[in-house]
Amino acid sequence: GIATLTLNAPERLNALSPQMLEEGNAALDALAGNEDVRVLIITGAGRAFCAGADLSAGGGGSGKKQTPQERGEATRIAMHTGFNPLVKKIADMPVPTISAVNGVAAGGGYGLALSADLVIAAESAKFILVFTPQLGLIPDMGASWHAPRRLGRAKAMAGAFFGDRMSAADAVKEGLIWRAVPDGDLMSEVQAVAETLASGPTLAYREVRRAFDLAALNSLEDHLDYEAETQPRLIATDDYVEGVKAFLQKRKPEFKGK
Repeated sequence: GIATLTLNAPERLNALSPQMLEEGNAALDALAGNEDVRVLIITGAGRAFCAGADLSAGGGGSGKKQTPQERGEATRIAMHTGFNPLVKKIADMPVPTISAVNGVAAGGGYGLALSADLVIAAESAKFILVFTPQLGLIPDMGASWHAPRRLGRAKAMAGAFFGDRMSAADAVKEGLIWRAVPDGDLMSEVQAVAETLASGPTLAYREVRRAFDLAALNSLEDHLDYEAETQPRLIATDDYVEGVKAFLQKRKPEFKGK
C-alpha cells in the first residue's frame, strides 16, 4: 500500500521541466485513483530533492527567446497547468503523504517538499528560498504560504530576502519540517513511518489534514461546528467500529480506510 514517486533528473538536481511536470501530474492522478495506495512518499534521485523550476527550459516555459510579455504569459500558463496542480494534487491526496528530502530543496522544491503532510529530511539536506535574491521573484509553489505559517513572518521574510540555507536540523528546530535523520537512514526511516501510516485509519488522516488547515481560517465557534459535522461521518465508518472492538479486546486495530 506504499507508493513512491521519485523526481528522476539527477543531472539537473531534479529541476522541474515541462516534461517532469506533465509526468508528475499524470502520476499523481493515477495514484489518487488507486484504492490500493494507502501512503505516498515523494523523494528525489541523486544528491538533491528538487532545485525548483528548470531554468534551462525557460522556467517551465518553451525555452525560446521571448518578449517580456510572452515570457510572463508563458509563466502564467505554466503555473496554472503544471506547477500549481502538482502542489494541489499532493496537498489533496486522499492518503497521507511524506516528503523524503534527500538533499537540497530550493525554490519551487522548497514548496513542493512542504506540500506533503510530513517532511522527513536527511541531515545534509538544505532548504533555500532562492527566488528573491537570485531571480527577483516571490516564492511560489506554495512556499510563500508555508514559510510564514511555519517559521513566523519575521524569519520567513529574512529567509526570502536573503536566501539563506536552512539546515535540516534548523528546519526541525524552527518547525518547518518534522524530522531530520542521518543520510544513510533516510529511506529506511521513511519506510517505517509509511508502514505505520499504511496500517492506520487513512480516512481519518485526510480529515485531520483538513481540520488543521481550516483551523487557521475558522473562529473557534465555526471550528467546533466543523468538528460536529465531521465526527459523525467518521463514527459511521468501518474503521471506527474496528477501533472500538480492538480497544475493548485489547488488541491492535486492523484498519481498512473505509
